[in-house]
Amino acid sequence: MTPSPLRTRTSSCLTPRLLAALALLAAPLCACAPEEQPGSDEPVATNEAALPAGGWRTLMPSGGAPIRTITRRSDGALIGGASTGHGISVWKSTNGGASWTPHGSVANNAAVDFGDVMMLAIPGTRTIYCAFREYANGQWRITVTRSDNDGDSWVYDSTPAGPYSRFVGAPFLFLRANGDLQVYYDSEQLAAQQGYPGHQWIAMQGRSGRTGAWTAYGVVTASRDKRAGALSREGMPTVVQLGGDRIMLVNEGVEPFTTGGARANVIHASQSWDGGRTWDDSLRRTVYQSRIDPVSGRRYNAYVPYAIRVGNGPVGVAFCTDEDKAGSPDLSSAPVDQRNCHVGYVSTTTNFETWSGASPVWTATSRNYTPGLFERAPNDVIAVIDALGDNRVLQR
Repeated sequence: MTPSPLRTRTSSCLTPRLLAALALLAAPLCACAPEEQPGSDEPVATNEAALPAGGWRTLMPSGGAPIRTITRRSDGALIGGASTGHGISVWKSTNGGASWTPHGSVANNAAVDFGDVMMLAIPGTRTIYCAFREYANGQWRITVTRSDNDGDSWVYDSTPAGPYSRFVGAPFLFLRANGDLQVYYDSEQLAAQQGYPGHQWIAMQGRSGRTGAWTAYGVVTASRDKRAGALSREGMPTVVQLGGDRIMLVNEGVEPFTTGGARANVIHASQSWDGGRTWDDSLRRTVYQSRIDPVSGRRYNAYVPYAIRVGNGPVGVAFCTDEDKAGSPDLSSAPVDQRNCHVGYVSTTTNFETWSGASPVWTATSRNYTPGLFERAPNDVIAVIDALGDNRVLQR
C-alpha cells in the first residue's frame, strides 16, 4: 500500500497561532495548551473495577483503512474516509473491515490542508454525509459534503462554521432521534466570543431535519469546564444516543488545573436530556484520567477518545494513553509521532454515570493515534487504529 501522509493533530491542546505555523509541516504534530495559569489540582471520582477478562484479536494487521470513523452503506458495505493532507480519500470494505480498498476521493486541493474526516450514513437511504476541517489562507472552517449514491461521488453541501482565524475542527455528525442532523466540533472561536480567549469548547449546531441552514439550535456550548480559574480546552467529540433524546458527548480535554506543573490530557463525558439543546452540568464526568508518575509528579495522558453504544447497553470508549510507558509522561505538546501510545478501553458500568477501569486494546506498538470503534452487529465491535502511516483493524 501507499503509506498515508503524515497529519497534524487537532486536539484540545492546540493554540491557533502555533497550529497555523505547524499545519503544513511534513510531520504529524501536536501543540501545547496556552500558557499555564496558576491553580491547584481538584479530585475527581475514582474509576471502578476493570472490565472482565476479554480481549481483542487482530482482524487486519496493516494496510489502508479509514481514520477514526466508519459507517455502513445501504448495501451493507462499510465506508470511511482519511485525510491525505491536501485531499480526502475514501475507503470501502465488503468483508466487515477485514480488508479495505480505495473508493475514490471526497476532495482534492493543493491550497487546502484537510483533516478530521468523519462520515455518517443516513439509515434507509443512499445518502452519506462527510464532514471535515479545512485550513487555508490562515483561516479554519468546518465543511460538509454529501453523497446521494452510497459514497460513489460527492458534492459540496454546506459550511457550518468558519472561516475563522481561531481554530475550529474535529467535526462529528450526529442524527438526533427526531431526524435533525447536528454537527459537534472543537471551537476556539466560541470560547473567545464568550470572553475566554485561549480556551476551546465543544460547539454544536443543527438543522431542522437534514437539509438547510445550521441554525435550528443557534451555537450551543456542549462541553466546557465552568469552574473558576479552570482552563477549559475540549476537543475530539463523539456523541452516542442513550435513549430517546438523552445523549452523551465524550471528548478529550486537558487538566483544568496543573498536576506536577503540567497539564495532561484527560477524557470527559457530558449528557443532555433534550437532544443537545442544553447540557446537564451535574452529569459531567471524568471518563478516564491516567495515573500520576511518582517521580515527576505529572499525570500521564489519555486522549483522542471515540465512544459508541455497545449492544444497546453500555457506552464503550477507546482512547490513546502513555500511562504504561517507562519514565515520565509525554508532554501534551509533544508531536504525535514522538508520543508513546497504547490504546485502551473503558465502559460504563451500572449506569451511564459510572465508568470501569481501563483494559488494553492494542499494546504491541507504541506509535498509534485516533482509534475508532464500529459495531458491525450487536456486541460485535471492531476498532480501527491509525498507526501513523499504516492502519490496523481489531475485533472484540
